[in-house]
Amino acid sequence: MISVDEALAAYEQLPPLPLETLAVSAALHRVLATDGLATWDLPRHSQSALDGYVLCAADAQAGTALNVAGTIAAGDTRSLAPLAGGQAQRIFTGARVPADATPENAVVVAQERVRREDTTVTLHTSLKPGANIRWQGEEARAGTVVARTGQRLTPGLVASLLTAGVAELAVRRSPRITVLVSGDELKPAGSPLATGQIWDSNGPLVRTWLQGRGYGCTLRHLPDDLDATRKAIGEALASSDVVISTGGVSVGEKDFIIPAAEALGVQRQFWRVAQKPGKPLYFGTAEAGRKALLGLPGNPGAVLVGLTLHLRKLLDVLEGASTPGALFARGVLTAAVQADAQRERLLRMRLEHDAEGRALLHPLPHQDSHMLSNLDAATVLVRLPLREHDYSAGEVLLWTPL
Repeated sequence: MISVDEALAAYEQLPPLPLETLAVSAALHRVLATDGLATWDLPRHSQSALDGYVLCAADAQAGTALNVAGTIAAGDTRSLAPLAGGQAQRIFTGARVPADATPENAVVVAQERVRREDTTVTLHTSLKPGANIRWQGEEARAGTVVARTGQRLTPGLVASLLTAGVAELAVRRSPRITVLVSGDELKPAGSPLATGQIWDSNGPLVRTWLQGRGYGCTLRHLPDDLDATRKAIGEALASSDVVISTGGVSVGEKDFIIPAAEALGVQRQFWRVAQKPGKPLYFGTAEAGRKALLGLPGNPGAVLVGLTLHLRKLLDVLEGASTPGALFARGVLTAAVQADAQRERLLRMRLEHDAEGRALLHPLPHQDSHMLSNLDAATVLVRLPLREHDYSAGEVLLWTPL
């Protein structure tokens, strides 16, 4: 049996997936395999920050009356008239300012700060030179790194790259994933149940966890049969980069995942982790380490832990993420919880912040591996390292979002 940290480190041996080039707009959730460099200045041109009037800085004094000489709209491609003393041009948010405008000689005054009468505007306020203009390149210059290798593309990062003129980038291919759910007692939700049967929650749990993070998967249910399990694992390994199984990895007479996999040549990297829940967790590789099999226990609480900690790390490594694995922060325990000297406890808790901004960790009931009823309140997974004596309120622990 190995520690949680040793198990997480074992995934780092996996080689990264191949590269492909994608349009940035189609690359949400992918991990960058190259830096994204701005192809033009940000902003690309000097522009108005609001709806108003652009004029010479020398005229930007309260009480000054100016003639309105024209209108500049956002997206206007005409050659713009230069600034002229005694004149203002109507301008809209995002529209280019005249080419001769500089931080020293131009301002934009908000439309709320003037009185408009026919073709004349009178300023209610004085402005400093350069006011209300976004100057070309003030945020970033062409060639600036907008996104770095190893970053996972978020919606905000997609928008940032497109704003900087980055149309496409090299990313790691998304892993091909097969999910195998074992157990004769499990039936698809909504189907009639015979005595001793239950609806399957593991398959939907894994599939929706993956979908929420941008991954697709193929989902299959397996009977408790060695030959059928071996055939299914072989087909899954042939078509997938990652095979995730639930159930069938313990020591019962109906636990066929490990013997079936290893009969196919899967190399065991570890089996059994000193964690609670999820001790009988299995990790194996095939095809010289290019294929991964993650065997999760069958209880849904253990499956959730396996997804949050182990699968997250495994997928991040395959995709070349710069900081692979779940990210942890510190929080303060609000009530005593039992420790374990043999296995690291991984507890579902509710996170809240107090008036001073401290993260408070509230323990929840129903922590057994077959229980999920506390997920209506649980927001984080908390690590309780091995130790003999219990944890007390006020102690600091590490948490990651569920």
